[in-house]
Amino acid sequence: MSDDVRLVVFDMEGTLTADPTVWELMHLKTGTWESHGRPYWEQFKAGVFGYDEFARKDVAMWRGASHELLEQAVDEVPLMTGCAELLAFLGERGVRAAIVSNGLECLARRLARAFSMACVEANCVALSDGHLTGDIDIRVPFEEKGDAFLRIAEEMDVPPSQAMAVGDGAADVQMFRLAGRSVAFRPENDRVANAAGHVVTEPDLSQLIPLFGQRKT
Repeated sequence: MSDDVRLVVFDMEGTLTADPTVWELMHLKTGTWESHGRPYWEQFKAGVFGYDEFARKDVAMWRGASHELLEQAVDEVPLMTGCAELLAFLGERGVRAAIVSNGLECLARRLARAFSMACVEANCVALSDGHLTGDIDIRVPFEEKGDAFLRIAEEMDVPPSQAMAVGDGAADVQMFRLAGRSVAFRPENDRVANAAGHVVTEPDLSQLIPLFGQRKT
């Protein structure tokens, strides 16, 4: 991967973070995992409804939960193996890092604080008097991660040709097509893998580090 990469834009869930997700953890904390959380996830995966509707259904079940409970769930989400190593490597090289996620902004902000990431774009749960209202502001619709990628690149004053996109899912294909470099990290299917310039199948983000010594072919 060429030395001209100045910005790496990461997907979050399944890329920077591992299971259990903040969605599952919140359902477990509110006692709604078996009744609603698991069925909603299975229905989404089966194509019964789209991701944005899944997010709205999930967050609606947390209505009345305290902000503190959500923060506990956020803190319990594990990092993907090699995440800290890769982000430290990028920082040492002066490469900026950002997140574009269909997940929750509160988790993205945790990562941004921990690793001095430049920017995040993700979806935001609504709060009132320290409690979740059950609503979510879909700031990054499933079909619009490419638009968020371009906004971040412009904000960072980095041409898309000098940015890399890293992700695992169908929504990340848009970013792959816009970025000068792209990595499918443990891609969910062949379509995602085939859309990227590089594929990493090991669940270890440090496997990306050697790519920065490779020139684009």
